[in-house]
Amino acid sequence: NSCPMFEFDELEAVLPHEAVAVYGAGSPEINGLYEDTGVQTHGAAIFRHSVLADQLLAREKCGEAMGWLIGVSRRPLYGLRTDALQCPATGWKALKGRGPAPSVEGFSSSADACLRLAAVWCEEAEALVREQKFKQGAEIYKQALGIPVLPAARRAEVHAFRARTFRQLAESKKKVRREPGRSEAGDDDEAAEDDGQEDPLHGLAAEWAIQEAEEALEHDPKCFLASWEGAIAAKHIGWWNKGRMLAKRAMQAVPAGPTHRSQRETASTLFLLMAEEEQEEKVRKVKEIQQSRHKVEPEVDPKELDWAKAVATQLNEALKSEDFKRPHHQIWKMIGPGLVKKDADMLFSEVRQLVWEKWNSIAWQHGYRTSWDAMARRSMCARVVDVANTGHGDEVKALIKEIEAGQSSKTSSSSN
Repeated sequence: NSCPMFEFDELEAVLPHEAVAVYGAGSPEINGLYEDTGVQTHGAAIFRHSVLADQLLAREKCGEAMGWLIGVSRRPLYGLRTDALQCPATGWKALKGRGPAPSVEGFSSSADACLRLAAVWCEEAEALVREQKFKQGAEIYKQALGIPVLPAARRAEVHAFRARTFRQLAESKKKVRREPGRSEAGDDDEAAEDDGQEDPLHGLAAEWAIQEAEEALEHDPKCFLASWEGAIAAKHIGWWNKGRMLAKRAMQAVPAGPTHRSQRETASTLFLLMAEEEQEEKVRKVKEIQQSRHKVEPEVDPKELDWAKAVATQLNEALKSEDFKRPHHQIWKMIGPGLVKKDADMLFSEVRQLVWEKWNSIAWQHGYRTSWDAMARRSMCARVVDVANTGHGDEVKALIKEIEAGQSSKTSSSSN
């Protein structure tokens, strides 16, 4: 005769609780894992929250009756009246805590309690994600990752779920540029300019997804979901090398055999697609660089060109007169390597003053009041230089170089 097998559910019901999973309470800080402290009161174990040490679950005397309470610093938040020596699963009511009352499940193994709590929180996070509340969902997954005892594969899976949530958040923040003529009525010009500009959170969320995927793979190198989600996120932000590496790991994570062939082919297609898109991006950037190099120079008004040439000629000639060259040369002779900065600045200021004493009359002829207005001086000179830098201002550029050469020769001669 064969021996009857144990019914594990019945066995679980009679074994003493090592840990209790509490979830769904209106006061969220109460939720979590409560572990046996090894201390008893009123014939039953006292359980302490695994993170918040001042939160206890224990059997207490309520007047003439007995019951179980969950509280913080002797402040009862949830409870029920019962004579049971084991923590009950149902019948809990809110006392000083916010409703609803929590669900409470006791387990003879801390590992089982952790797995149950992880399952509940992952379901809660998934429900938030379905409502497109991605940030809240990611926070619940983070809460699940704080559970102390989880198998490596399960912890990797939760990281992968969080990576998927961040990838979905990134996609929700990616704006698509509208086609011309498709703007909605009432859109103003500023809104039109914003079209096509991506929310900064798009890139950040994609990076978070990659980070979560890589953490998952540290716990379980064969986690397909983590590799896949990380590769998709990398593709969104153009991290091609990272994306190809993760896509390759996704291919390697798929078990061999015909059963998983489609999954393996999908990962392979993603790998090739990223290689193609990277090549297209390189070609596009090369074209943009080439186009910027061959940009057509704007046409210069002939009158503007004649004006710049006339001004540059006058400025150049003014600096060739003897009444300028003599004092100018004397000042430059005083400038040498041993000169302190303060004295050098003063001498350079005198040189500028000499130059503008010769140039002021020319500037006045062309409508610039430069005697006391440094901004106007720069404006006139900048206008001449702008014309020189066009494709048609070679003569103006040559005159400017001659002026600069005259000044630099003074510098070199004085330093010698």
